[in-house]
Amino acid sequence: MSKRVFILGSTGSIGCSAVEVIEHLRVRDGVDSWPVAGLAAGMNSKLLKKQAAALCVEAVSIHADVSIGTPFQYSAAEELIRKHAKSGDLVIAAIVGFAGIAPVLAAIECGCDIALANKETLVAAGHIVMRAVKEAGVNLLPVDSEHSAIFQSLLGSPSKEVEKIILTASGGSLRGMSQAEVASATVEQVLDHPTWNMGAKVTVDSASLMNKGLELIEAHWLFDVGASQLDAIIHPQSIVHGMVEFCDGSSIAQLSPPDMRLPIQYALTWPQRVAGFTAAIDWATVKSLEFEQIDRKVFPAISLAYEVIERGGTSGAILNASNEVVVDAFLQDGLPFGAMVAIVKEVIGTLQIVDNADLESVLFADKEARLMTKKLIAS
Repeated sequence: MSKRVFILGSTGSIGCSAVEVIEHLRVRDGVDSWPVAGLAAGMNSKLLKKQAAALCVEAVSIHADVSIGTPFQYSAAEELIRKHAKSGDLVIAAIVGFAGIAPVLAAIECGCDIALANKETLVAAGHIVMRAVKEAGVNLLPVDSEHSAIFQSLLGSPSKEVEKIILTASGGSLRGMSQAEVASATVEQVLDHPTWNMGAKVTVDSASLMNKGLELIEAHWLFDVGASQLDAIIHPQSIVHGMVEFCDGSSIAQLSPPDMRLPIQYALTWPQRVAGFTAAIDWATVKSLEFEQIDRKVFPAISLAYEVIERGGTSGAILNASNEVVVDAFLQDGLPFGAMVAIVKEVIGTLQIVDNADLESVLFADKEARLMTKKLIAS
């Protein structure tokens, strides 16, 4: 088996893991298998050039004003997709943040299946993206380890049998700290994640548990369930990635070591499973699997996510935009960690939320949320 693939965000954490998976599958299926038709990156021209040469890729996209030396180079991932994607291709969407929405919608229009690692796409524009997926008749395959776990646990189960979907969280770098300690956490503390090696933005979101909030909103759209059917729980070992509780009282979970290459490979080879290069769980060494309730007073981002699911409309776009701004301000300008979610909450509570929003409304909400958040930070 083999597919033509695009990797958007190829120089990031997910993108680099996707490159490793492609190289593994080529060893298994032959050097001419799994052709990569295009790569898109932000500013890391050196790594992009290396990836393009290793994967024999001709078409690339990069924001940096640097020539990669390939026949086709573009400044935007959306343009790359529109010029080179074909129906039936698989697009690994791993561009972080709101910037990932446009190329995903372009890929859907081209008839491509989407392996989605950009949760902000559904948080900000879930109703638009899911409608486009349905109308185009393409597959949307989750790459986040938690959503991949739910996707795998749900296979063959009618939605009427699902009682609850439960996402697990490692707890991030601040797990076990008091509310005061979390509020005053430093950048160094926040970026010291105990389990996963991720980019700075995602690591900060993991520490505030905003990442889990975004994932709850994403799960709402992916699996068509309401807020009452969604839950999140701390699981520090990061072995159980997600669980589905069914109406008869039984639960099905997906377990694996914390390695993003596994859900990436599953999205690539779905509906089949093939031999991977990630280690299996050594059950002789697993002494316990721990689970803890999330303290929403310490981590209010979870409650905010439920509010967004209930309110709908452009509230997700406002949450996502405001959060991107406060995370950047924390990393670059010294905004107190404890102020981030409070600012996002104020922005959501102040700006008008448009129901049944189109893409124009989502773009406007994103712009307004960024402007208001910057003003609040400056004040």
